[in-house]
Amino acid sequence: MSKKLILSLIIVIVFALLAACAPPPAPVAPAAEAPAAEEPAAEPESKGEIVFIPKSTSATFYLFLVKGAQDKAKELGYTVDYIGPATEADIAAQVDLVRNITKKKPAGILLAALDSEALIAPVEEAMAAGVPVAMADSGINGDAPLASIITDQYAGGWMAGEEMARLLGEKGLVANLGIQAGSVSAGRSVGFADAIAQYPDMAVLETKWTDADAAKSLDIATDLLTANPDLVGFFSAAAPIAGGIAQAAIAKGVDKDLVIITFDPSPEILPLFDDGTIQAIIAQDPYRMGYEGVAAIDAFINGKPLEKKSVELAPVLITPENVNSPEVQALLQTPDKFEK
Repeated sequence: MSKKLILSLIIVIVFALLAACAPPPAPVAPAAEAPAAEEPAAEPESKGEIVFIPKSTSATFYLFLVKGAQDKAKELGYTVDYIGPATEADIAAQVDLVRNITKKKPAGILLAALDSEALIAPVEEAMAAGVPVAMADSGINGDAPLASIITDQYAGGWMAGEEMARLLGEKGLVANLGIQAGSVSAGRSVGFADAIAQYPDMAVLETKWTDADAAKSLDIATDLLTANPDLVGFFSAAAPIAGGIAQAAIAKGVDKDLVIITFDPSPEILPLFDDGTIQAIIAQDPYRMGYEGVAAIDAFINGKPLEKKSVELAPVLITPENVNSPEVQALLQTPDKFEK
């Protein structure tokens, strides 16, 4: 009960900090002292709006990406809007969003693609219409975007598999809960399975796809624990999945017996890491993705060459041993990051 309360409070804080605060009205001087009303200082005119389309608006991970985008946009004179599908299962909704937003002619689109094939045509159409598109977090199979700033998905999954093997003494049966088959993020689950395959005394169950939905992950994890009483570990490809796995493990009373490793140190995950329910986290840098994505769009608009069209950020393994280092602390998705 207390864990659920902590997670709820953290999520509320994150969303509250993301909301923009309107400035207070300027004081009006008394008529006796200012016979002629002074014109208020005009706000600097925006260069235009950049629209960030995440994989879903339900994942707190993307709040940190949009924060990076907003900070860079403010430096450069743009504004940022944030709109996306409700869940990572709705590929068609994201396709429609890209096309509808393109028609409105924003300054640019920053996109985390749900599907590396389905989003090819909408991105090509946007670029052809003069709306620059940069990919962040998840790209497409094509050269149409002006830039891609993503994480090495396979390397992150491999890293999780190596850490799982280390923690389990290179033996035991483990589960692999992925996001979506065929998506760019599926590379996380492939990397994990390939790493586990190195160890003859370990086995990994067939990957189960969850759409990064916590409730779906809870049901899948519960079924796997029931059907496989010898299961000793879970790989989670995203923070909401880990939340579902943890709930299933706690309900079954085996949370202290399992090794759980997940992607993304999101606010709802950190308390579970602190109390030992989750033993390791693979971190990305969503803030940097958003920041560099907006910089790339601005460079394209102004005809400046990009140093690199494709940037693949290295994942970072977070453990109890290194979590307090400055490098790792900078990657934790905590509410204080919104104070930057």
